[in-house]
Amino acid sequence: MVFRNIIQYIPYIFLLSLLSLFKVIGRKYSSNISSYFFTLIGPYTKHHKRAKRNIKIVWPRIERHEGNKILFNMWSNIGRNFGEFVFLNREVPQNNKYVKIYGIKILKKIFLVNKRKKKGIIFFSAHYGNWELAPKVLSSLGLDILTIYRKSNNKYINNLVQSMREKYASYTPKGDVGAKKSFLWLRRGKSLALAMDQKLNEGKIVKFLGKEAYTASAIAELAIRMNLDIVPIKTLRKELYNEVSFYSKLKKPSNHLTHEQKVFFILEEVNSLLSKWIKEDPSQWLWIHRRWSKDLYD
Repeated sequence: MVFRNIIQYIPYIFLLSLLSLFKVIGRKYSSNISSYFFTLIGPYTKHHKRAKRNIKIVWPRIERHEGNKILFNMWSNIGRNFGEFVFLNREVPQNNKYVKIYGIKILKKIFLVNKRKKKGIIFFSAHYGNWELAPKVLSSLGLDILTIYRKSNNKYINNLVQSMREKYASYTPKGDVGAKKSFLWLRRGKSLALAMDQKLNEGKIVKFLGKEAYTASAIAELAIRMNLDIVPIKTLRKELYNEVSFYSKLKKPSNHLTHEQKVFFILEEVNSLLSKWIKEDPSQWLWIHRRWSKDLYD
């Protein structure tokens, strides 16, 4: 146990030192330096091999140079996200030259309607662009947001990252505890933010990027049970800034459908939209997870 704690503490100290350095040198240099090192080191990790395989699963005939370009830009984006993370709780997105927000009128209209009904909203996005911005922007716009996250295996790093995130939003770990807290949160008229592209070993099988994939059904189950609106958020990295766009709420399934059919209707809408975004600019997505069934990776 002591040895394990020491092993976990070393990368924690390294990360803490790195984040402290980023605070000193500023956002621009942190983003650039982090991007450089991620593009340098990323291709030599096991994650690169999996990302490469994922791209081949989606586009079997993709040219080698095109695949490599996607991977290079993916690592650059991940690096920039890492370098910019420490500055999120310092900045107000609406008054920030590094962030442009679109669709606020759409969001305000949906928010006011639901506020009168004392209902929350379910937002969804993906690990696309600078995905860490979505909860920050929602919180800065006055919404009481809960986000579900996957715990890090390193308890020290997990606590550090969450202590930084929780300065602008509430978070709960994935699993039974997170599911229960999400339900109670929504029942109090608050809102939930979900990343709908995560790796799963269970759930409903729905096509994602043209291939069948396990998809978390909680977003659909909660929306149907509590009659809630589902609103997509797209985060997109541009050369000099990040975009956060709010879309119109998803169309609700017909009452003539069975419960199971309603669930699939919603999940297909969600996966279809995320797939569209990813195909528009593949390098913005996090390709490193095993997203589909194991037989596709043999």
